[in-house]
Amino acid sequence: MPSSYAYINARVRALKADLLSPEAYNNLLATSSFSAFTSELAQSPYVRALEEAEASGRGLSAVDNAIADNFRAITRKLLTFTDGDAETLIGLLLLRYDLNNLKAIARAKHAGRTVDDAKGSLMTVGKLKLATAERMLEAADLPAASQLLAVTKHPLSRAFSKAVRGYASDSSLLGLELSLDRSYYQALFASLETTKHSTEVERYFKREIDATNIRTALKVRGTDSASADLFISGGKEINQDTFANLIREGGNLQDLVGTSFAEVADAPSLSEAEAVVRDSLDSSARQLYFREALGIGVVVYYLRLKEAETARLRLLARGKFYGVPQGQLEKELGHA
Repeated sequence: MPSSYAYINARVRALKADLLSPEAYNNLLATSSFSAFTSELAQSPYVRALEEAEASGRGLSAVDNAIADNFRAITRKLLTFTDGDAETLIGLLLLRYDLNNLKAIARAKHAGRTVDDAKGSLMTVGKLKLATAERMLEAADLPAASQLLAVTKHPLSRAFSKAVRGYASDSSLLGLELSLDRSYYQALFASLETTKHSTEVERYFKREIDATNIRTALKVRGTDSASADLFISGGKEINQDTFANLIREGGNLQDLVGTSFAEVADAPSLSEAEAVVRDSLDSSARQLYFREALGIGVVVYYLRLKEAETARLRLLARGKFYGVPQGQLEKELGHA
């Protein structure tokens, strides 16, 4: 199996060419109904996944399954032409999706959502198997779900069990999610210590931690939930003092000026701030793409683009299924 980044990145650039164009999004947005949307989607690289999904069902769940299956097939393909350090780094990138799935399961349990409703939020492209994730959703409660995960020896099983124990004592969903984030980044940086990588890649991951801390601060600032214990160490630009200032009532967002997330200070709403944070990470991934012609940066950037495509398609599918006005859907698409 080849380990040359020149070969790997050539293959990834070929995958990148299959990403939906702005014109494709406009065509999907302009469709008049959900059935018209699915017909338009069938004219895209999603045609095979959509045909397979519709063989066993129709409607929104079939589209969700098609989108997830397409992403799953792409990530599996990535692992077929990598080995060594490249394969390890890609595995760490994919582990993030397992992290997101565990959060989605916890949110579903916390909110009392039905299994069928919650399945649409899963994106099983890492080591967490879809069957396991679905059984976890069907479990009686979070402790039972954590036991199901523990049986699989998943890399995040201990972290999930620890987070669930914390949740049992305080019922804090945010605390559970941050406990998982903290464990993920600890595992990631521990693995980086024994894996060949560039300083640029490490900086990118540190910016992800900064982004997590900023999102947390924006959610809890000025509330009873605000606590310095919510801070995740290891970032590049947001230290614990800055975090403590951001979460206090009346905290000054101008502390972010001079960082990669400076525009957050001028965001008029939480959703706008979230979009700024996401755009900043996209920009960092794009820089990594150009600076790492012979490194993992091309894969990092591609996965962010593919993830964004997945989010936009799911948003469009729901909008068309529930009859959301096109103008409102277009606005939401801009924030996706």
